[in-house]
Amino acid sequence: MKRFIPIALLTFTAPALAQPAPGAAQGRPQRAYANPSALIAADIAFARLAREKGQWTAFRETADDAAELFEGGRVIAKTALKDRKDPANPNQWAPRSAWISCDGSAGLTFGGWQSPDGGNGEYVTVWQRQIKGKVAWKWVLDDGQALPAPLRALDWAEGKVADCPARKPSQSAQPQADGKRKPEKQSKLPPIQPIAGPIPPSDGPQGTDSKDGQSRDGTLAWRSTVLPDGSRRFAAWLWKDGVMQEVVARNFQANGA
Repeated sequence: MKRFIPIALLTFTAPALAQPAPGAAQGRPQRAYANPSALIAADIAFARLAREKGQWTAFRETADDAAELFEGGRVIAKTALKDRKDPANPNQWAPRSAWISCDGSAGLTFGGWQSPDGGNGEYVTVWQRQIKGKVAWKWVLDDGQALPAPLRALDWAEGKVADCPARKPSQSAQPQADGKRKPEKQSKLPPIQPIAGPIPPSDGPQGTDSKDGQSRDGTLAWRSTVLPDGSRRFAAWLWKDGVMQEVVARNFQANGA
């Protein structure tokens, strides 16, 4: 799982103003800038919370209700960590790369971690922007592994924003109230769009647990895969220059391997 501190500087491509879907109500994600520095800040705050309040407390407090991590297989974080006691000294970590969708609804960070005994590793965390509450970002997936040596040191973390694809207005119209029924309350979230371009199909053998996820606008997509031997794959794609470009591809060893 996690996690190395700190990276002082951040460089990123200019943040794009999120484009609301036609007819979508205005909420936090629609007004937000697609700013990868926000993901860097969220990840750094996550690590700081682990130092101040405890490692598993930090994981619980920043996890989305459906957040997943991997312990022998895919598990729901809030169930797996419900009664887990914090270690006396938490792992430390810092992001080195971040990617965010055009609409600012989802993103991911990649970085390195260091354990109290001097061990090193790498991690990837997928984040989802929240439309309510005090926490702007919560993580929805976290995975990683130990490494024989730390990742190469960087002076800054780099962030990238997905291009914003041209979208046609939805052809479906909301049904009008007929005077007897009240119109349905409009969601604060825009409808989920198809992925902006094709991504490779999952190619795991029989018995593989593979699950895809995406941002609401389809400009960021990811796939987490648990193979029958317990090892895992993670890949993510970002809409750039008219194609879904692969930005992360990691193979993680089985837990305990």
